[in-house]
Amino acid sequence: MMDIDGQLRAAISKSRLSYYALAKMTRTDRDKLGVNSVVISRYMAGERGITLTTAAKLATALGMELKPKG
Repeated sequence: MMDIDGQLRAAISKSRLSYYALAKMTRTDRDKLGVNSVVISRYMAGERGITLTTAAKLATALGMELKPKG
């Protein structure tokens, strides 16, 4: 089974959304900036990691949940 990082990368790729469109989907009334598309691009290129908070925002935008095994 893939780890969280692998699952998130796969979901982003499978979504076929542009990084800009995905970034827009992470914006909320409480977090007007959301995740920057450059952060997503560099993460997907393997140039940087992301925080758990960023992973949660991306997962939520993609209709995923971060939860413990069990």
